[in-house]
Amino acid sequence: MSLSERGPATFAIATLGCKVNQADSEAISEQMHAAGFIQQDFNEPADVYIVNTCTVTHLGDRSSRALIHQVQRRQPNALLVVTGCYAEANPQAVAALPGVDLVVGNSGKTSLVEAIRQRLREGKRAAEQGASTVVPGYRQQGRGSGRALPMLPLDSYHIGSDSPLEAEPLPENADSLSSLTLPDNWRPPFSRTRAQIKVQDGCDNRCTYCIVPYVRGGSRSRSIASVVEQVRRKTRAGYKEVVLTGVHLGDYHPPENPRQDLGDLLAALLRETSIARIRVSSLEPEDFRLEWLELWENPRLCRHLHLPLQSGSDTILRRMGRRYTTERYRTIAMTARRLIPDIAISTDIITGFPGESEEDFEQTYALAAELRFARCHVFRFSPRQGTPAARMASQVKEEVKKTRSERMLALAAELSRQFRQRFLGQTVQVLLEQRKQGYWEGLTDTYVRVEVEQLPEAETRNWQNTFVTVRLEQLSEDGVRGIFVEEVA
Repeated sequence: MSLSERGPATFAIATLGCKVNQADSEAISEQMHAAGFIQQDFNEPADVYIVNTCTVTHLGDRSSRALIHQVQRRQPNALLVVTGCYAEANPQAVAALPGVDLVVGNSGKTSLVEAIRQRLREGKRAAEQGASTVVPGYRQQGRGSGRALPMLPLDSYHIGSDSPLEAEPLPENADSLSSLTLPDNWRPPFSRTRAQIKVQDGCDNRCTYCIVPYVRGGSRSRSIASVVEQVRRKTRAGYKEVVLTGVHLGDYHPPENPRQDLGDLLAALLRETSIARIRVSSLEPEDFRLEWLELWENPRLCRHLHLPLQSGSDTILRRMGRRYTTERYRTIAMTARRLIPDIAISTDIITGFPGESEEDFEQTYALAAELRFARCHVFRFSPRQGTPAARMASQVKEEVKKTRSERMLALAAELSRQFRQRFLGQTVQVLLEQRKQGYWEGLTDTYVRVEVEQLPEAETRNWQNTFVTVRLEQLSEDGVRGIFVEEVA
């Protein structure tokens, strides 16, 4: 029985990597629904599996390959589509993986749905028997089976290309895909409580270790009006928190007025929308303007800043191509802490960058301890082919990287514990997200994960996307456990 005979085709999507990739996956999900596809959980049978990959480190590549292999083993007859940064950076390697039917880099995501529909019309079995799989306008790439594999051209208009981000790449552009329309209050199944809103993409910096500009293109931003309208639509759909994301979010400058910046966008969202919470994702220190902190007087802005430090040594920051000093970073963090009570400041740190001496590492360790990060993501340096850092002399031995990483991780765990402990005894507002291991859990605006005890009807009622107040009682492994006080109207 063909797909058309048995009803709408089903799809499932899995996302690896950053919040920008999460936003792209939400966009793909909405496009697929607008085209008439039915979404399944990724662990359930589906006609189409979409893997949105990451390549920021070699571990991202490895995780992407593992997920692709998992799908191929579990559902060998499904259409397997690979997209995202790994697909953009190394399409030939992805094309050679067993079971992969379609490779769509970041530069083809907007055309992904039509590519899937055409491939389903052709039929996977025909392709496996050697029939032509060329989709008009695609490049061809051989794979292990010797057959042709379609890949979207790297310069086409897409969700993550060098093309302008003037419009939201969601159901508004679905008219060419289907006559179906989505209700104004529609929310995709399996969606997160927090809606990811991509307002910027790409990067013009060239940090010496980073491959992202090569797979995401140059920096470009959406208009303030289009972001405002998207947040309004998410509010009508029932979302209570949005997360503003971008590859280089601090470089946000709307095309209608490049002199405006992220502060103008935040002010517009606070003024022109009613969304309960606005969370800002990663901001590079060189872009940060201290006057933005005044906006956090509005409680709708979540008290959480993610400011990647990468290193506490000015020598290593210069080798990394970072555009700030440790003193500048310290000023931002201390000013934010002074103006915004109980703010969570999280960060990224790379250990074992080429040329990092023991003294350089100790400077990083000391600065992290001084700034008391609420959360710290620690990465061992991972050379990415094609980046200057991969060719640098004085590469640090793996065992040294490992030792430094373990020390930094231990410090990060202690700092996280100290940050969470300061809230014990307080009553805070939590936006519930999911039921997990017998508890409903969610996040405070300071990005503390809370497990809620004594929640009424916890077994029978769906509390997802509900604000509750909780009295925090004790630390859990990676969060805090608290007692339900009341539901917030």
